[in-house]
Amino acid sequence: MSPSSSDDEAAISSVSSEEDDISLPSSPSPSPEPAPAAKKPRRPRSGTGGPPRSWPTADEVVLLEAVVAHQERHGQLPSRDDLATALAGRIRFSGEQAARRVDSLRHRYYGSVRRLSRGTVPVTDDDMRVYKLSKRLWEGTVAERARRREHRAADKAARRHHERRGFAELEALYPCLAAEVEAIASRRPCGGVLKTAFGLIGDERAATLEARVRKQRRAELKAGMKRAELRGQVARTLLEFIE
Repeated sequence: MSPSSSDDEAAISSVSSEEDDISLPSSPSPSPEPAPAAKKPRRPRSGTGGPPRSWPTADEVVLLEAVVAHQERHGQLPSRDDLATALAGRIRFSGEQAARRVDSLRHRYYGSVRRLSRGTVPVTDDDMRVYKLSKRLWEGTVAERARRREHRAADKAARRHHERRGFAELEALYPCLAAEVEAIASRRPCGGVLKTAFGLIGDERAATLEARVRKQRRAELKAGMKRAELRGQVARTLLEFIE
């Protein structure tokens, strides 16, 4: 046994002896009251008030650093096997556990972005470190998620407020397009169904098709005028030979 260990044991023995020598005052009551039950210790929570963490923040930082390095090197998030290889000997969690934690950190980052928009910032330096690493990974996905939500909301609102309109109403708004629909319907057995479906078209698509039909008609008109002019020249030339 080393001298330091002997000294430590001697110190512990000395403290124990001193505690044994302390005489306790006699209890005024022959049967002392039981001590109150100790409160169950609370699990530590994250600095942002989120759910209890099963990972130490230091391990989360190591994990995120590995994920960021892999993404910047390969252009994509690492697989579970990649995580297991990159984290071997650095943290005690498996590749599958690390992959699940990456997904959890992604959702936590989205929550942090929402809280930041309301003025709540990460509390500790470790939380800030996790936030900054997460931002390098998923900052672009936040904007993409917002765009998808806006598109879904716009589509839902359009479907909710859209009502079927009559052919006469659409003909007044989009005369060229309505004429094309009339021509198509007249040549098909299910023409009535097509005209009914025309009543469900949205204004944006109807305006786009109306512009295309107008453009095509102008081109056909110009081509017809050139063709008529050419026919006139041919006719005049032939008349010269007849004369």
